[in-house]
Order: sequence, then structure tokens, then C-alpha cells
Amino acid sequence: MKVLAPEALVRVRVNEVVTLEWSCTPHDLPCLATGWFVSEGIVRNPDEIEDLAEVHPQPGYAAGLTVRLTRPALGRLTAALSGDTASSVRPAALTSPVAAREPVSASGGHQLRSLLEDRGRVTSWFRDMFDQAALRSSVGGVHTGGLVVGGDLALVVEDVSRHHVVDRLVGSAVLTGIAREKAIFLVSARISGTMAAKACRAGVGALATRSVPTELAAAIAAPRGLILVGRARGEAPHYYWPESDAAG
Repeated sequence: MKVLAPEALVRVRVNEVVTLEWSCTPHDLPCLATGWFVSEGIVRNPDEIEDLAEVHPQPGYAAGLTVRLTRPALGRLTAALSGDTASSVRPAALTSPVAAREPVSASGGHQLRSLLEDRGRVTSWFRDMFDQAALRSSVGGVHTGGLVVGGDLALVVEDVSRHHVVDRLVGSAVLTGIAREKAIFLVSARISGTMAAKACRAGVGALATRSVPTELAAAIAAPRGLILVGRARGEAPHYYWPESDAAG
């Protein structure tokens, strides 16, 4: 039997004026959407999402969402998409007006540093994350993420898109009321500049990968208070401390 990773097109209609189109794993879409709007800098607090609901998909799409944003949030979205005459967009590029703004600082603090330097604990987080990754176990071909709070792995997310893994982690934190500046995000993929920018906008404390961050990711994270950890499961993890961290 042939096995395929779950991926589909999802249509998101915002305030009946903007259409977004995502390629993602089509499950738990409200969480994904909440995280996307926060991590793209469109929504700065959850109350700016007035309504979000799954709807019957349009032809050619596997799923659909309708979203109603407050006027300020809608203004940020339309500003980010200015110049797109088709009104059908993908996640904002790093050079877009929203992405170029100064992200919210996410100070890791001494507690996060202590947790991240405990190699045994970090290794156990990744082991438990992969053990709980149902799609990875049954199908493969997906990226995995974990949300760590207070030293414990709180939840696991999966998606065919590594960027949407960050969105799902952000959405999970927002919807459960977790303080993102105290959270550690684990990811199975390398940390790209886009992923680091998303984490910075969302005010995440730390982003750790079993792979490595890119040069752009490190350049984005350092001045904005985001801790990065590469080769986090290895014997010699690579720590990229914020510029404001005198001990780094």
C-alpha cells in the first residue's frame, strides 16, 4: 500500500475582502489560523480575532475558514498585502511591511537558559515529542513541533510545512493561555529566517531544533531576544544567545 503525507489546499476568507490560500495538513485549522495571524504580526492580541469558523470548502479546496478581524488587524493585513492585485496570498515574506517591523522582544531569562543547558532534559523532550507524533509514526513525511512550558512537554503538533508547525505552536499557546515568552518551541526541521521571524513576532522565548538555524535566522533572533538552539539533541548543542544576554 502506498503511503502519502497529508497535504491539501485551504481557503481562508477574511472579512469578506481578503482571500488567503494555504498548503498544509488539513486538521485543527482554527489553531493553525490563530497562530498564523499572530506569528505574521497581523493580530497583536487574541481579541483582534472577532470570529473564526470552519466552513464548507469551495471547489478545488479541501477545507475552508472564515475569519473576522478588528479594523486595526484588518488594516495590518491589507497593508502587508498591498500591491497584490489578485488578493490571494501566501504567508508574508520577510521583506513585507508586517515582517519588516520590529518584532516583540522575547527575553529568555535565566530559567529558560538553565532548562536549555540541561542536555538530558532536552533530549527527553525531543524523544517524547517524536513518540507522540502520530502522523510521523504512521505516515512520515511531516514536520513535528513541541511546546515546552515550565520544563515539561505540554503538547505536540505536526504539519507538512515546517513554517506551519511554528504557526500551530503559536496558536496552541494563544488558545491555551500559555505565556509565550516563557515557552520553548521544539522543531524537527532546520530553523529558517521565516521561522525565527514568526517566533519573534509571537514573543516566543526560545526555539530549539535537532538540526541547525540558518544564518538569517540567527541574525533575526539575536537583536530581538529570541534564544536559538541548534543540534539540540547532540552532545554539543549550539547556543545562540540574544545580544542582550550578558552571559552569552
